[in-house]
Amino acid sequence: MSARVVITGLGALSALGDDPAALWAGLLAGSWGVRRQAHLVEAGLRVSAGGGVASLPLDLPEREVELGRRAADAALAQAGLSASSVGLIWSAGLDSYQWTSAGLVRRAASACFQALAARHRSPRRMLAVACASGTQTLGEAARLIRSGRLEACLAGGSSTLLSPLYASGFAALGAVALDVAGEAPELACRPFDRRRRGFALAEGAGALVLESEAHARARGAVVLAEVLGFGTSQDAFDLNRPPPDGAGAERCVRRALEDAGLEPAEVGAVNAHGTGTRVGDLAEAAALRRVFGAPGPAVTSVKGALGHAMAASGALEAVVCVLSLGAQTLPPTVNLEQPDPECALDHVLGAPRAASFEHVLSCSFGMGGQNAAIVLRRGPDHA
Repeated sequence: MSARVVITGLGALSALGDDPAALWAGLLAGSWGVRRQAHLVEAGLRVSAGGGVASLPLDLPEREVELGRRAADAALAQAGLSASSVGLIWSAGLDSYQWTSAGLVRRAASACFQALAARHRSPRRMLAVACASGTQTLGEAARLIRSGRLEACLAGGSSTLLSPLYASGFAALGAVALDVAGEAPELACRPFDRRRRGFALAEGAGALVLESEAHARARGAVVLAEVLGFGTSQDAFDLNRPPPDGAGAERCVRRALEDAGLEPAEVGAVNAHGTGTRVGDLAEAAALRRVFGAPGPAVTSVKGALGHAMAASGALEAVVCVLSLGAQTLPPTVNLEQPDPECALDHVLGAPRAASFEHVLSCSFGMGGQNAAIVLRRGPDHA
């Protein structure tokens, strides 16, 4: 019999603050972490909105390493474990801000992973599957624990995308929201809204400690949630857009539910990938409708508030899901004011929604067709 996998520690740095509590409070308040970024304006780009971590200066050496380390340390501290006693599965982006300021090409992703990996004595892996990376780390960690190869593992990701290089690149792909005269930068990302025009760049880090339930109980750890299921798929369709029918996303979600042993009706909430792109939101909504039917579970996206932190987004959103399960509350989708009829779902609009649910699905559907989804169950010890 495979081991049950539970979550015992959380860490998060985002555009809404430097810990999970600040992240959660900001989401419930409908706050904007996305702001106008002066260095992007100075670069003369048509993309100036972004979700930055204000506590870290832009010129701080190894910013991505510091983001990852802080999130990892917080998760380990809450779990009551040392880095040397757990495995590590991590995802990271490239700290391209240092490319443009220093004129150097650096592999900051490797630097971040190596800085964390140096503290761990168990198996260590780095994953890079675009926007699905953070969720993929959680699924892979759960698999290792289920199989008995690990008792505990730190999983998550960190990313710093607020650079002119990234902004111009994603603008060329038509993926980010370009500036609109007279509109506040906070409104750049509008998931599932009829006026959506792309995502807002962001940075951040999310970290979670996963361990076998037996290991957690033996040492008296607080169980916040259980990782019940994991699914992954590949679109094999296009570098920059999903198939219009969302077939790859649908396969991914169905695999996660099958792995969890759940029927669609047993899922009470969905954390959508919800980036605010024209084609991505349409495909995701289509996939969710086919899996869950109508009206389906409540659906929310945090990217209107946080922006899109790529390699870190799935881990950050998993932290939000754990907090949502514990509070039995769903945060609203910030900036979703005019729902697109073609993205018809049970959207959480305007204010937090109190709910009674045991299971939440979190989706990450990445560029290049990489898809990952996890199913979490509410933990018995979550305050």
